[in-house]
Amino acid sequence: MSALLGVIVLFAVLTLVVAVIQAVAIVRAAPASEKLAGFMPLGWWKFSQLEAKAGPAAAQPLIIYKRAVIAFIVFLLLGLILSGWVNSQTPAVATASAEPRLINDPRVIPAQFARNTDTSRVATMPGALILES
Repeated sequence: MSALLGVIVLFAVLTLVVAVIQAVAIVRAAPASEKLAGFMPLGWWKFSQLEAKAGPAAAQPLIIYKRAVIAFIVFLLLGLILSGWVNSQTPAVATASAEPRLINDPRVIPAQFARNTDTSRVATMPGALILES
């Protein structure tokens, strides 16, 4: 599944690159009287406004741009769905309470040798005598 997810990501990146290249082509094909700020709808799905601003010279890049944006969104959603499905299919991680077993770590002190500080009495303030017997 990870190979399929990698292919989907690759196609999503390629369609994003095509969309960016076509957006640059749309801006270059536009008349010089149009300001660059007028092309703010490039990322907002306002293709009719872009067609009106860019003119007939940018009709072909605009069609390719529309298809690339739609393909990018489709690949992005497909990748999200596939990754969520793969994540839900992985087995759950075993916790310590699920399987009782011995701890063979030499840094862990067994309970019978550990000093229980909760039940021993200690001095309440610095310099006071310890009341422990």
